[in-house]
Amino acid sequence: MKRVLVAAGIVALFVVPFAIRTWGISQHFWMLEDQWRDWEVALLPLRDLPLVGSPTHVHGYTIGPAFYWILWAIRVTIGPFFDNLPRAGGIGQALLETAADIFLMLAVWRRTGSPWIAVAGFLLMASSAFDLSLAALVWNPTMGETLIKAALALVLFGWYRRSLWVLAVTAAIAWAAVHAYTGAVFAALATLALLAFSTDRRVLVRRAIVVVGVVALLQMPYVIYRYKNRNAPVMSAVSGGVSDILQGKAAPDFYGSARFYATAAGYFQNVHTLRWAGWILILSTGALIVRYRQDPELLWVLLAPPALAILGYALFLGTLDVYYYLSLLPISVLTVVIGLMPRSGRAATAVGAAVVIGALSLVPWRMAHSHTFEMPEYAVLVSSSRTLLGLHQPLRDIRTSFPLPPTTNVGHPYVAMGGVFDRNSLLVATINLDGSITYNIPLR
Repeated sequence: MKRVLVAAGIVALFVVPFAIRTWGISQHFWMLEDQWRDWEVALLPLRDLPLVGSPTHVHGYTIGPAFYWILWAIRVTIGPFFDNLPRAGGIGQALLETAADIFLMLAVWRRTGSPWIAVAGFLLMASSAFDLSLAALVWNPTMGETLIKAALALVLFGWYRRSLWVLAVTAAIAWAAVHAYTGAVFAALATLALLAFSTDRRVLVRRAIVVVGVVALLQMPYVIYRYKNRNAPVMSAVSGGVSDILQGKAAPDFYGSARFYATAAGYFQNVHTLRWAGWILILSTGALIVRYRQDPELLWVLLAPPALAILGYALFLGTLDVYYYLSLLPISVLTVVIGLMPRSGRAATAVGAAVVIGALSLVPWRMAHSHTFEMPEYAVLVSSSRTLLGLHQPLRDIRTSFPLPPTTNVGHPYVAMGGVFDRNSLLVATINLDGSITYNIPLR
């Protein structure tokens, strides 16, 4: 009976967050440039997928195509149920992230022996208003966070010690996160270092060979791309900052980097006062080190990524944004809950129950603040595109009589469902906000 109740609880913890993340997505899917651009790539045949990842705002592309591989798989498996519209990608990403959340929750439960710590961490991660607003988007930073969660769960389960094959899979997931979003590199590097480490020299050599081999294999598409496109732009923000520092033109900003990490961690949990967020992180980090000093592996995966991020962004010298730290969201949450919550005894039950109830009570408020990235006009664009498909003749263009964000591609739903644009056609359709359509020439 106990196992049945636990299984039912796990199923509920999966279904409810997934439903919250995708609720109303068919009405207000956020379809700006990143979303329709990457979904258009997913609509391509597998052989035509690019050898690099998404374009970055600091020029160039991410260093590998894993994000597009995953998005393509989502399109093939889930897309047909939603007319291959881009919201299928958002549903697929929300499905993967929720599965990763559950997997990480179980790993934390196994590692700490406390279901309270595991559930509290899960609730604080899955109900973050910022994360909720991004979970059902076609967006590569969200995929990077999802893959880091999965890799972290595999490490906490300790399965990589059983087999080099599991180690290779864990390394591949961690490095695929960097393919998806470059900001995941700090958590990925910490994970890869742990996977390769061993006090036995022979074991260390074998693990290191596997880790390096996996990374090298995953980088082959990028190497081929660079060989074929030697003049293509590369990311320059970090290299430019390092160059200025080495030339004495600037100094690393360690304090500013640490300060912004605390700001981002607090923002993710709706703690917008830097002082509070900073002190909570400091206290929980100290408590974690003292209480789990006999578990150096746990300390490493929770403390090394933020340390590397602070070091890395100290060399960035550009304007930071909170989403740069999205892949560190699960790590900052677990640092707090594992560091501060008791593991066993009556105190653990009392504190754990209080924290879980408190986290649950915050969910409605957080949901109300999670509607940041929504486009209510999406439903009108989709329904009107279906009507235009029924004309069975190509269009020259589709426009709207109402304003949309500048990077919206009005014709994308029409093309995703099989519509065709023809420059020789004279027919231009204008979609109105009430769903009606006007044309610039009479229909024949």
